[in-house]
Amino acid sequence: MKTLIVAVNSKFIHSSLAVYYLKSVCGEDVGDVKVLEYTINDQKDQVLASIYSENPQVVAFSCYIWNYEYIKDIIADLKALMPQIKILLGGPEVSYNSAEVLNEIDGADYIIAGEGEEVFPLLLKHISLAKKNEEFTDIKGLAFRKGGKVFFDNSYNMVSDLDSIPSPYSDEMINNLGPNRILYYESSRGCPFSCSYCISSTFEGVRYFNMDRVKDDILKFVDRKVKQIKFVDRTFNCNNKRAYEILEFVIQNAGDTNFHFEVAGDLFDEKMLNLLKKAPKGLIQFEIGIQTVNLQSLESISRKTDLNKLFYQVKRLIDLGNIHIHVDLIAGLPMENYDSFKNSFNSVYHLNSHQLQLGFLKLLKGSKIRNEARVFQYVYKKRHPTRF
Repeated sequence: MKTLIVAVNSKFIHSSLAVYYLKSVCGEDVGDVKVLEYTINDQKDQVLASIYSENPQVVAFSCYIWNYEYIKDIIADLKALMPQIKILLGGPEVSYNSAEVLNEIDGADYIIAGEGEEVFPLLLKHISLAKKNEEFTDIKGLAFRKGGKVFFDNSYNMVSDLDSIPSPYSDEMINNLGPNRILYYESSRGCPFSCSYCISSTFEGVRYFNMDRVKDDILKFVDRKVKQIKFVDRTFNCNNKRAYEILEFVIQNAGDTNFHFEVAGDLFDEKMLNLLKKAPKGLIQFEIGIQTVNLQSLESISRKTDLNKLFYQVKRLIDLGNIHIHVDLIAGLPMENYDSFKNSFNSVYHLNSHQLQLGFLKLLKGSKIRNEARVFQYVYKKRHPTRF
């Protein structure tokens, strides 16, 4: 049995971490498993022809807000062209309303809700053994069709022991990056905070990969001269002791690789700032979410931020002169109006950070704020964006 795991990235410089995680957990007993990566800028007919030429029995798509409509179109044409294949969906855009998605997309056969590393190889084994869908009820968090109806137990998969997952950072993955693409990396999953616009707040707690594993991966990336490593930990420094150890290791083993971290600016302490002074210029960059300086807005989205400490520490980081500082704002938050947003923008602009990124609020599936749309009188597009 041949399985294709397909990623559709938003830009060429991006890479997909999820698809290589899934490949890493597949043993020889599930047959031939291959990863294909495209972007939403690729011609759909070319993508369709590329998938068809592989003659797969199973095609799995990783679904996000930016590629959902694109993937829907590919599925419709692919199922018409190859009606016998099985199509599997996963990812955050299908994990919170899996039954609804299966009813919407006739060509999709299965959806894995949540993290797929434990479920994906089990499902492939079931398919390879030609089991009937009636026998799939033992797979947690799996939506599928049964007797003409959609069956889903409304459960959500999470891997309790992250170190049980083999490393996705194979030579194949790194070689496919080429010289100019970003490699995404996670040293943890989850977030201790509960910002209502973020799907990381949909489950509690933070799980960590073993520190020795993280250090081994960092050395591999530096040795392979990967251009940029972007940590996708939702709040990298939520555990200051752990963050310090990783940053110290990065500084001690500095090479040509740039490391990007998403951090909470108000969690920095003196010990961390003294360490960062030692970093070679260009080695480290921080993305710091400020989002708004409106206290009512912060309260309405359950975001805990000490604004005075945040601005003080961001200024100190900028003054170090060796760390690239990227700050974020979100337009459209609850309790925010034009005057309030203007105040937020001006306050953040005058920090003189190296980059200010303005994002627009997205009511993501699974997020608390999407469920509160009526409370805050939000009107939003039901159709996903076709460009991101």
